[in-house]
Amino acid sequence: SFVQKTRTAFASSEAVALVTVEKNVTELRGEIQEADCSAVIVDMDAAKLNEIEALQRITRRLERRAAIIVVTQEFNASAARILVQLQVADFLVKPLTTADLVRSCVRALEGPGREENTESQIYTFMPAAGGVGTTTLTLQTAFQLHHSVTRGSSTCVVDLNFQQGSCAEYLDLEPRFDINEIENQPERLDRQLLDVMLSKHASGLCVLAAPARPAEMRTFNADMIVRMLDLVSAYFDNVVIDMPRTWFPWTETVLLGSNNLYIVAEMTVPCLRHTQRLIQAVYETVGKEVRPNVIVNRFEQRL
Repeated sequence: SFVQKTRTAFASSEAVALVTVEKNVTELRGEIQEADCSAVIVDMDAAKLNEIEALQRITRRLERRAAIIVVTQEFNASAARILVQLQVADFLVKPLTTADLVRSCVRALEGPGREENTESQIYTFMPAAGGVGTTTLTLQTAFQLHHSVTRGSSTCVVDLNFQQGSCAEYLDLEPRFDINEIENQPERLDRQLLDVMLSKHASGLCVLAAPARPAEMRTFNADMIVRMLDLVSAYFDNVVIDMPRTWFPWTETVLLGSNNLYIVAEMTVPCLRHTQRLIQAVYETVGKEVRPNVIVNRFEQRL
């Protein structure tokens, strides 16, 4: 059973004391809080609404005092969106190896090296039209955050424009994110592999970008995008995302996980009308939880 495998995985560890509660997640009351632990492994079915609701109750009661790792048999894009919203430390899909579970727990216990109870802030920039300066604003925001006195700390730019992205080129960096390496096995992406795939600027700013493929109009499984952003946000204080203009199946997931969403437009009638339609699309797909801000770029006020 999963419980027995977990006991075996941590049996030889002197650093980790394992406490097990053999109940369905829906039956839990105050057992997790009473255990007073630093990390919680929840074995559940993420496709069942009642178990998701039970997980939400647990996260509220813990108030981020402990990292939550979700292990599930069933997994889909809807479950991924919810887990991103709940900001769990990690989620693993069965079947999994004991090594994967141990690594996930160690990462959760070590934390991202930030002060306790501080969360990564995710800033997402979405263009309302082509050529409005979204990438420039993304990079300038990233540098401002990286060097800010109040918010300055580790910052990573994530270029999700896989077809025509140019974040790395703007900074004269080689894009090193190999999508083919993890596309079919998102769980392979861990801290070590992430370090290999990050491009690092002399300022200390990190960029996660794949080589542009102008002739390939591809979309990717939401699991891969969620895994990538979940890992990046676990190790950086600030994550700044450059979105493509095209709306992909995973776009909704990214928006739900963002703390700040900026739609970049310019002062033309077609662009402003499309900006209106884009705001409406955001509200229709992700609800009022995400409130987009509009940046009208290259606007000069004339007297």
